[in-house]
Amino acid sequence: MHWNITTIIPLVASVVYGVLLLIALFSKPHTRLKQIFSVYLLAMLVWSISAFMTVKGSGDVLFWFRIMTAAPITMMLAIFYFVQDLFAHKLDWSPLVFFYGILVIVVVLSADGIISTAFMTPEGELVYAFSNWIFAIAIPGYSLMIYSLIQLIRGVQLTDNEIQLNRLRYLIIGLSITMGASVVNFTPLGKYPIDIAANVVTALLIAYTILRYQLLDIRLVLKIGLFYSILTTFFGVFYYLVIYLTINIFYQYTGQNIFLISMTIAILTSIVLTPLRNYFQGWLDRIFYRERYHGGLMLQRLSQTTASLLDIKEISKIILWEVTDTLHIERAAIFVKHTSSGDFHLIAQSGLNATSTFDLREGHPIINWLSHRKQILTKHEWKNQPQFKSLWTKEREELEILDMLLYIPLHAKGNLVGILAAGNKRSGQAYSQDDRLILTTLGNQMAVAIENARLYEELESTFVETVVALANAIDLRDTYTSNHSQQIADMAAETARAMQCSPQEIDTVYWGGLLHDIGKIGIPDSILQKPGPLDEEEWDIIRQHPQIGADLVAKINKLTHIAPAIAYSHERFDGSGYPQGKQGYEIPLEARIIAVVDSYSAMVDERSYKPPMSPYAAIEEIYQNAGILFDPAVVEAFIQIAPNYLEATTR
Repeated sequence: MHWNITTIIPLVASVVYGVLLLIALFSKPHTRLKQIFSVYLLAMLVWSISAFMTVKGSGDVLFWFRIMTAAPITMMLAIFYFVQDLFAHKLDWSPLVFFYGILVIVVVLSADGIISTAFMTPEGELVYAFSNWIFAIAIPGYSLMIYSLIQLIRGVQLTDNEIQLNRLRYLIIGLSITMGASVVNFTPLGKYPIDIAANVVTALLIAYTILRYQLLDIRLVLKIGLFYSILTTFFGVFYYLVIYLTINIFYQYTGQNIFLISMTIAILTSIVLTPLRNYFQGWLDRIFYRERYHGGLMLQRLSQTTASLLDIKEISKIILWEVTDTLHIERAAIFVKHTSSGDFHLIAQSGLNATSTFDLREGHPIINWLSHRKQILTKHEWKNQPQFKSLWTKEREELEILDMLLYIPLHAKGNLVGILAAGNKRSGQAYSQDDRLILTTLGNQMAVAIENARLYEELESTFVETVVALANAIDLRDTYTSNHSQQIADMAAETARAMQCSPQEIDTVYWGGLLHDIGKIGIPDSILQKPGPLDEEEWDIIRQHPQIGADLVAKINKLTHIAPAIAYSHERFDGSGYPQGKQGYEIPLEARIIAVVDSYSAMVDERSYKPPMSPYAAIEEIYQNAGILFDPAVVEAFIQIAPNYLEATTR
């Protein structure tokens, strides 16, 4: 026997199908579908072995060729019944298919020369021929395959289950490859193991479907055994083939020379194959432990993302999306403790009813349990342990509606600040220890993010109160009412909304309006509170206050972005404003909005040196100066919202 690609391919196929058959036979449960699938794998194994024995050329070539012809018939029958059972179809003509198939197999195995002939030439070449009777076998067989293929395609069109979709897609691809390659046997190319090579590809597709989409319910250890056996076989055969080809190429060398050449080639091959093996090893590891692998990447991503976010709801939405996508969870929810009430409010959810408003009260048995334990609470535990008997009927009903399997506590500084709840996995599988470890780690990470966000909210609240107090103090120095700046901020923000500005622009306009006069902190009281008109020198000092205010807030990180709105809030559309005489669209939009609102307020305010103008007269004045002193678009928007503020500005 000569080892070459023609003999190696059937041998590899035999190993692959042998491993698959063992897994199908010894994995539980033993369903009818799995039994039929085992028959299919057995047929493919027999096909591969008989092909190996045929091309090997030793023994009764015709006997093995007959078996190699009968095995695909068995395979076609198995596929037909597998698809029928998969979709629970019951066809009246199924018994006829079975008995016809058995009859054909018997005829193929026993009838000498009626169906086929085969022999091996002295040169080691397989010669075979089929009689016209082969069409009586092939046409019904391929009809069954085509019918089964159509059923699988219809199944894809009818199901919306993603796992089932992928199972069917891979089965369709595998069946198509097998059908296409088997046709080659009726051509001169049939002497090459093209069909067997195609079946190796089909076997790998089936193996991947078993692993990735639970075609068979097998344990992880069997999955590992399957794929590592295939990997080892592949590299072993490749290594042997290189050595075999080397010996044949350098056949003229003998003794020590051929030994040295073989050793050199072996070492070089090992050097080349090692990185490839490591790559595929890593690839398989990511498949076997994909949730652990992707879970690690998810934790890295969230660690970077949550570190830069300080909004609890935004953080919760991102975490939910990541965890449901990575661990393939149907539904999940995040509850966060409300500081004042102590209740835990649902702030983010995935897979629940959009109107869900579940809350967990302070003192809720689940809250008490998670507060005193830093471990996951399961659905089984809260439904069966005595301490949860105190659940109110409504609370128990709400938990049943939530239908969460795991409740992961979020502890920060020893306190329970939130809960991450996770429902069923889409695959229907239970949560592994790795899954729980990922969720616990995520819970710890999220608790820190929530605590940081809460601390930031408290600091921001204090900061806002301080800024508002400062703005009011400036107003009082300038003989305004104490809420003048707040009114400017509100009107400016409303005008920005009327112009359909972005949330960021509205925020800038609001803060710019609130602090637009903060630069007056650097203007002497003798000027601010002067009862009569200002002289030119005093006006020069007043004109400095926008830039003083901008320079002041630019030093505060949170306020840096509003500095331009303050600096240019007294510029005018025609360039007649101050401090820099900017004009038109050189002036930032936020500053153009504040300019209109501030001018309106200045007209209707009572000052020591001028009487107040009526709101209607002030609006008319603003309108008359659209395109001159003010941006026409801003004026139009302001006029839309002005009626809402007429009473507030009437003094």
